[in-house]
Amino acid sequence: MRVAIVHRVLRGERDNLTELRELCKTAGYEVVYQLKQERPPHPKYNIGPGKVEELREIVKRFKIEKVVFENDLKPVQEYNLAKALKVPIITRTQLILEIFSMHASNIEAKLQIKLAELKYELPRAKEKVRLAKKGEQPGFHGLGAYEADVYYDEINRRIVSINRKLEAIKKHMDLLRMKRRKYGLPLISLAGYTNAGKSTLFKALTSEDVKISEQLFTTLTPTTRITRMDGKPVFISDTVGFIRNLPTLLVEAFYATLREIVLSDMILLVADLSDPIDELREKIDTSLEILSKIGAHNVPTLIVLNKLDLVDPDEASRKIEELDLELPYALISAKFRCGLGNLEKMVSEMLSGFIRVEASLPYNGDGMKILEEIYSKSKIFNVDFDNKSIKLKIEAPIYLAEKLRRYAVDGSFKVIE
Repeated sequence: MRVAIVHRVLRGERDNLTELRELCKTAGYEVVYQLKQERPPHPKYNIGPGKVEELREIVKRFKIEKVVFENDLKPVQEYNLAKALKVPIITRTQLILEIFSMHASNIEAKLQIKLAELKYELPRAKEKVRLAKKGEQPGFHGLGAYEADVYYDEINRRIVSINRKLEAIKKHMDLLRMKRRKYGLPLISLAGYTNAGKSTLFKALTSEDVKISEQLFTTLTPTTRITRMDGKPVFISDTVGFIRNLPTLLVEAFYATLREIVLSDMILLVADLSDPIDELREKIDTSLEILSKIGAHNVPTLIVLNKLDLVDPDEASRKIEELDLELPYALISAKFRCGLGNLEKMVSEMLSGFIRVEASLPYNGDGMKILEEIYSKSKIFNVDFDNKSIKLKIEAPIYLAEKLRRYAVDGSFKVIE
């Protein structure tokens, strides 16, 4: 589908047309024209009437089938634009919802998207029905058959119904998280701007075959697996990507998904080092703002500067100097598995909840049972067997170290500084 993209900005404000173009590409649209206007919002069209006339001619000339606005539009502005241009008008929020719908792979994601769509429609419902009764325009078809209150109440009912279903799913997910906690292993979440390479890093760390694409928002549902980081077993979770001006209703709708990040023991904030420096800085700042917004600002965070293979060493050094990062960082190429050893060591050093111990277990049934758990949940430095005991040097979760202390041969348990 051929589309035009539009962003009205205030004087001196930077437009977001490049990112809007990428969103359109992800949605399967072909952008054939873009328009930027500096002015305050016009009450009738958002853009000025002169630009509407210009756009009307462009729509005809390039056979444009839809116009996508970076700005949020009031229902009356959307109606007036559709009437003037004779094509459907959508906003950036609606475009993102379209993309989310394309990538929704399970019931939870589909319900979250539907909830966001309904929450977007609810405050606009009565006005849209009123406008539709004046004469249908593209995007307003069928609404004239409704009474405003009936349509509004119907949306409300559907929101309540979906919230109930999502609450049941949330309880199920909380049970899964509780089961994971019983393992005593830390949870590490991969977060960051969309298309920064989170899924590629997840695959490199876990050898898990996950979908990897240059399209935005490929990952909507968290995928969690057990892996080892510098020898320590951990849970690692790949999560939904962030984006500039992520609509609040999407943050709210995907709260159950974003909870995975909030409840993490550590966050790996992935960023694309090959981006221009201003764009890279803005994406890192945007990601940190979203982490703060969802309540994850106190979770230990390591910035992972990915795609090192696309940047020469001098440029990488210059960018790092200009970024002047306050948080610790690691340089990697997830695609070529470069720098992963150093990344794992940094994660290992930052993770709390593990201690190094030496101890001897009795060479009996109880000792062998604990040894099996130690192998699956600890970093092993040394294991020696003799006729009477099993000598261990390990780094283990605190609860497991305590269990080892209780079963250790008298006087053999020692914490290593």
